[in-house]
This record gives sequence, C-alpha cells and structure tokens, in this order.
Amino acid sequence: MVTEKPQKIHSIHILRGVAIIMIVFSHCLGVFKNTYLITNSYLFSFLNLFAFNFTTFFVLIAGFLFQHLIYKFDTKTYYLSKFKTVVCPYISISIFCFIFFHYPYLSSLPWYSSTQTNIISAITKMMLTGTQLLPLWFIPMIIIIYLMAPLLYFLSKKSLIIAGLTAMFWVVMFTKPDFTKPFLNLLHYGPVYLTGMMIKQNYQTIMKSVKSNLFLVIFFFCLCFWIPFAYRYISHLIVEKLYYDTLQKIILFILALYFLDGLNHKTNEGKLYKFFSYMANISFPIYFIHEIIVLELERLLYISPLGHVIKTDNGWLASLGAVIFLVSTLIVSVIIAKIITLFFNNKAKYLIGAIR
Repeated sequence: MVTEKPQKIHSIHILRGVAIIMIVFSHCLGVFKNTYLITNSYLFSFLNLFAFNFTTFFVLIAGFLFQHLIYKFDTKTYYLSKFKTVVCPYISISIFCFIFFHYPYLSSLPWYSSTQTNIISAITKMMLTGTQLLPLWFIPMIIIIYLMAPLLYFLSKKSLIIAGLTAMFWVVMFTKPDFTKPFLNLLHYGPVYLTGMMIKQNYQTIMKSVKSNLFLVIFFFCLCFWIPFAYRYISHLIVEKLYYDTLQKIILFILALYFLDGLNHKTNEGKLYKFFSYMANISFPIYFIHEIIVLELERLLYISPLGHVIKTDNGWLASLGAVIFLVSTLIVSVIIAKIITLFFNNKAKYLIGAIR
C-alpha cells in the first residue's frame, strides 16, 4: 500500500481554524439571552445568523479529507485513529461533565431500576445523544459516519457529482433536527459529508466553475443568507419553510476554497496564516473544552457587578460582549490545552483530542 504523505491543502487547514473560531463565537453569542436582541438589533441578528451552523464546515472538511486520503485507507487503522482522537476524549470530557455539571441530578437517582430513570440509563442516554454538554451533540452523529467508512470508501471510487448536488438540495428540504437526535442529524449531515467528498473529487472543475460564475455564486450565497435573515422581520415570505442555513454554509465553504486556493501554491509564512493554522492545529481540544470555559465565564459574569449585561437588549453591547467572550474563551482554552499536554504529553489526545 502506498504511504506517501499527500500534499497539504492549506486552504482546508485554514478553514478548520475559521470553523472552530466561529463555532465558539456562536456559543458566546448564546450567553446573551434576551429574547428581544434579534428583533431589536440587526447587528446581533446578523452575527447570530452568520455564526450559526459552522458545524457544517467541520463536516465538509471531514468529508473532503476522507476523499483526499482515500488512497491509503485501511479500515482497522482508521477506526483505531478515530477511537483514540474522538471517542476517548468524548468519554473523558463526558466524565468531567457528569461530575461537575450533572452530579446533583445523577446523585438523586438509583443506580439501577427497571421501572424508572436511574444513573446507568441517564448516563447511557446522555452518551448516546451528546446532551451532557451542548457541543457534544455532534460526536454521536459523527461516530456513526465514521462507522460507515467502508461504505464511504466504496462510494469514493464512484462519481459523486450527482450525489453531492442532490445532497445540497436535500439539506434544504430536510431541516436540521433537534440536536438530541443523532440519527436524524445523520440524515441531515451525512449528505453534507458526502458533499465534502464530492468537492474534493471534483475540486478543479468546481474551482473553474466558480471562477466563471463568481458573481452568480456570490448572489446565491447572499440569497441563502438574506431569506432567513429577512424572515425574522417579515412575516410572510413565499419560501420561508425551507431550510437555508446548511446550504448557505456549503456555498460559503466553496467560495472560501476558491478565494483561498492561492495558498495551496506557495509557502505561507504570514502572521494571519500562522494564526489560523495554529487555531486549526488546536481545534480538537478547543472543541471539546470551550463550552466548559464559556459556562464558567458566564457564571463569573453573572455574579459580578456587570451581571445585568447578560440580559441586555442592546445589540451593540451584546455583540461586543460576545467578542470579548470569544477572545477570552479561546485564550483560556488554549492555555488549558497546553497545560494538559504539558502534563500528559502524547496521552493528552485521549483526554481532550489531538493537537496537530
């Protein structure tokens, strides 16, 4: 089997860094809980909508890289890698959550009962749905996709252009379900993963098509963004029942690949590139631990003299607060990830995910 290391795709690497920042930002925006913020502030509404569902980027990147590395795919090696870098940190972070967030609830339950909720059933349900911590809903769903790797390997040998284009329309009609339902989320994000594979398989063709129809693609993205944005303020749109957020992010992903394609043909030493590259390298630990930091910072803010800011109806203030939360969360998350890595070295990947 060929083991030659494939050429690094710098644009994909950068987009992983962008994706983790935006995912953290969406959760920081969620700290500000005034229900009138979106209706009162176009700025907060715009940031809320734009930052929402960057999980799509993660799924697209995963599918893209699966196709990129398909030439050296080995089922046993693949499963072992995912177990070490995804399942193990998922279990580790879950244990932390059970102790520090769910202990009062769990301690009130019997260890086992055939007639009522018990500790074993409660923990099992949370582990299977990822409800022990907000971002963890993603893990049970992506694990199912990982388990489908042999099927995806088979599909990778076929032309995926029709399947990928069909998937892009499917995600508009089959809306993103409740995050507590991993199999329904699979039906939404599984096609997104397939779209990522299709983009890699037809990369040059897609880039040429975007170049030839750039303004049309940008218009399509703006349309997918404007419709859900406008629906927040206009009560009767003809197409408001369709779901545009995932398609919007797919188009944005393709546009980003086009504008960043030049990175793949030169040595990248700029400070901006290094920053996003670093965020990409540490994205897994940030993903697993950032919500714990957000919750703690929120708690500290709530008991401080500035606690009233959480419920502000001032969109500019809430937006600024979310940016401050974002910067603080990223800094603290990186520090914690580095400390854990310092103490546990290579074994840290079993606790918080791998630093590349």
